[in-house]
Amino acid sequence: MLHREKQVWGENPEAFDPDRFGPENRAKIPLNAYKPFGTGQRACIGRQFALQEATLLLSLLLQRFEFVDFANYQLETKQTLTIKPNNFHIKVRLRAGRTASAPLTASRPAAEASQPAAAPTPTADAHQLPLLVLYGSNLGTAEGLAHTIAEDATKRGFVATVGSLDDHVGSLPKEGGVVVVSASYNGQPPDNAAKFCHWLQDPSLPSDAFAEVEYSVFGCGNRDWSATYQAIPTLIDTQLEKHGAKRMYKRGEGDARGDFDSDYRAWYGGLWSSVATALHLPESAAQTQVTGSRFSVTFVNKQAANPIIRSYSAVGMTVRANRELQHRDCERPSERSTRHLEIAFPSGVTYNAGDHLGIVPRNGLDQIQRVLLRFKLDAGLYLTITPRTNASPYLPVNEPVPLLGVLANRVELQNVATRAQLATLAEHTLDAAQREELLALTGDDDASQVRYREQVFVLRKSILDLLDQFPSCALPFEVFLDLLPPLRPRYYSISSSPVVASDTCSITVSVLEAPARSSQGKFKGVCSNYLARLRIDATVYGFVRKPTIPFRPPDNPHVPMIMVGPGTGVAPFRGFLQERAALKQRGVPVGESMLFFGCRDPLQDFLYEDEMRGFEAAGVTRLFPVFSREPGKPKTYVQQAIKNHSEDVWRLLQQEAVVFVCGEASRMAPDVRRAFAA
Repeated sequence: MLHREKQVWGENPEAFDPDRFGPENRAKIPLNAYKPFGTGQRACIGRQFALQEATLLLSLLLQRFEFVDFANYQLETKQTLTIKPNNFHIKVRLRAGRTASAPLTASRPAAEASQPAAAPTPTADAHQLPLLVLYGSNLGTAEGLAHTIAEDATKRGFVATVGSLDDHVGSLPKEGGVVVVSASYNGQPPDNAAKFCHWLQDPSLPSDAFAEVEYSVFGCGNRDWSATYQAIPTLIDTQLEKHGAKRMYKRGEGDARGDFDSDYRAWYGGLWSSVATALHLPESAAQTQVTGSRFSVTFVNKQAANPIIRSYSAVGMTVRANRELQHRDCERPSERSTRHLEIAFPSGVTYNAGDHLGIVPRNGLDQIQRVLLRFKLDAGLYLTITPRTNASPYLPVNEPVPLLGVLANRVELQNVATRAQLATLAEHTLDAAQREELLALTGDDDASQVRYREQVFVLRKSILDLLDQFPSCALPFEVFLDLLPPLRPRYYSISSSPVVASDTCSITVSVLEAPARSSQGKFKGVCSNYLARLRIDATVYGFVRKPTIPFRPPDNPHVPMIMVGPGTGVAPFRGFLQERAALKQRGVPVGESMLFFGCRDPLQDFLYEDEMRGFEAAGVTRLFPVFSREPGKPKTYVQQAIKNHSEDVWRLLQQEAVVFVCGEASRMAPDVRRAFAA
């Protein structure tokens, strides 16, 4: 508007009139009526080229991609030579009808999109053969293994790249090798592997589509889901071979129910020698180069705290309620804790009954204090992580950040120590006897396996526990930090319905606090204790996740439901019943429902008793509570209640009732299945 002021520029300021700046008129222009972008001897002669280049680039990007503001970015600025947005990152996806002209090799989920993706850099004397490591992962385990494999590959001279399976639909490299790490979710592929699996099963795919492709597969699974255990890794392995690919190395299986670390090591131990043989590389390619820690650490002593960068693609949510569900003021007061939290969403976040809420937790002060004391660090320190190789993407690098922020928000402090971590501890242990004791836990022979299970795995000992046990271990802090895996989000079944409140959900959290199996104090669950401490109006970062199988009330409200939920397994069914109660209040007929709810003692942990009795009184459901610890009465479980009411169960099954089971998978679920079968 300044440059269109008619009092200065005349009645037609839009017209092109160079005479306005003629010698006779220049003196008449007020000094502050004209503000050029840059003038004089210091003007940038390349400015117009830069603006044109930026315009062209932005146009090309918008032609090909849709921009996704995955993190609900709020403007913050930084100033170096110029003023620019700080920490501004977006995700892109190909527009409809577009195809990638080259593989997108370094994509990662939104949880890590705040860190730039990059392929690991090979060593200087590398053979430079390409190796593509692909993952299918929802919860991060398979993706973490893929990045580990790629980092190890670069140490062996490969040019390694990492990407999701879906980013490589349509083509697999015929040069070098391909390693696939994938999980299964109830027999379904991970979110970032669904398109890839569909492509493999396309009937029009030629039988020699993958001729000259060299590959190996490792699967992550859990035998609690025996019917679909390793379904997707097996499918990928079978279909690649069926269409002409050559297997470099046998398919591996990791079982999260057992000793996953042992399964992975057993497979990984022979991987590189087999890859070297398959790709006709010298034996030296199977040997890793000895390297030190991947980064150095310096500290800056600042007292003022900076905001912590979110590690995952989550948004700020507000705690509206946080109350105890266990009864403490009765004749048999409960010593356990179960919390009911109500969490308000920001604009744009929606959910359905049966969805999960992912919570990004923080480590408790007890564990952080253990780290500070062990490494003699002051809580007010800032640290700068300077990478020596490709640093892990979950750690902030090349900038001063609060030490407490890194320990609280970025790393797992209570995970069971792996054998590789034990070997690293042994390298830094000064006492010979203690060093040998640690090394005795790291072997793959039967005796070492038994020692590891009995002394570490079963007792759930963390790196911190082992540092206390072996005081002569002089582990440097940067090595300790490098050993820690990234902090994972935890998932909770939403225990409410958007029909009641679309902008707020609730979760039901069993707070884990019990004597540690290692006999060293108490073990506290990271996320449950974090949530239990939150006060009203506190901010928590979370996100809504759709379950991989349909777990929601039937779309037709007339369809009967049979729900089985011991303990906090009742959580999603509270949402189901809220939804049907709201429909019934509107005059919509709803189908008959049965809820089998198991708890210990009716005076202690009958969760949501008043609400459940209210649903029953309103004709929304029939309630069948059973108690396993009620004094003077035999232990009763949900599977027995199902058998005791078999006629009603059978009647609803004959009416096409949908059966929902939520709870512990290894024992309760099979017992419930057998009760229904009977």
